[in-house]
Amino acid sequence: MMLYSYTVLFLVGIASLFSGLYNDIFDEIIMGFLPPIIIGYATVFFMIKYSNSSLIELNKMLIRGFAIKFIFYGVYIIAIFIVYPFKPVPFMCSFATSFIVLHIIEAVILKKIKSV
Repeated sequence: MMLYSYTVLFLVGIASLFSGLYNDIFDEIIMGFLPPIIIGYATVFFMIKYSNSSLIELNKMLIRGFAIKFIFYGVYIIAIFIVYPFKPVPFMCSFATSFIVLHIIEAVILKKIKSV
């Protein structure tokens, strides 16, 4: 969990840097990187919770989590584009960056859990 938290702090620092440079896209940056952080914390929490059980149970949890993430991210992005009038490029850049970086960290954490 510490590795994930440090990565989140790193992303918050980068988002703060860009938000300070470009004040007009602060909301787009926040809305882009916040959902992957929250969903990622939940995923890491459940990975650690299920790490003591069998690998089959861990895999079941990961598959359920993937399905929930798939639905949530799709609904979130569609809702944001329909409801909120904003600049889509900063939002998608922020979302994609945090999504990719945090999923790489989740994979590293999962590798550490499975190797123990």
